[in-house]
Amino acid sequence: MIGRMKTSWRIFAAGSPGHRFRKRYRLRRGHRPGGFDLVSLSHLLGGAALIALSALLGWLPVLGWGTAVLGLGMIAGEFYPAARLMDRLEVRARRHLGPLGQAFAKLPAWAQLSASLTLALATFAFVYGLYSLALAG
Repeated sequence: MIGRMKTSWRIFAAGSPGHRFRKRYRLRRGHRPGGFDLVSLSHLLGGAALIALSALLGWLPVLGWGTAVLGLGMIAGEFYPAARLMDRLEVRARRHLGPLGQAFAKLPAWAQLSASLTLALATFAFVYGLYSLALAG
């Protein structure tokens, strides 16, 4: 099972941006030409659960949006319109966030951790401030 996951990840990572999720969909559907089976259903339900979890943790930088992207990626393997959406989002995200991601990747590990924690704490403080203003009345 681990070997199959590694192989699947390598194929996905080797794909060109803008075509990865559709390629993954075609590879997954090639093994099961019929309708949905238990694995497909578990990917759809797991993806939907991760998206629902991200709605609760959406104010956190990684846990909010990261779980939503992971859930959409799980659904994209089983549902072609979601695969097309993820391909379009990947191209846009690379164009807009690419320079920031490259600069972040060049930082040492302690600086990456510090920046992530600072962003999480600042986000928490902002949400708490909005919460206290809403209930101050």
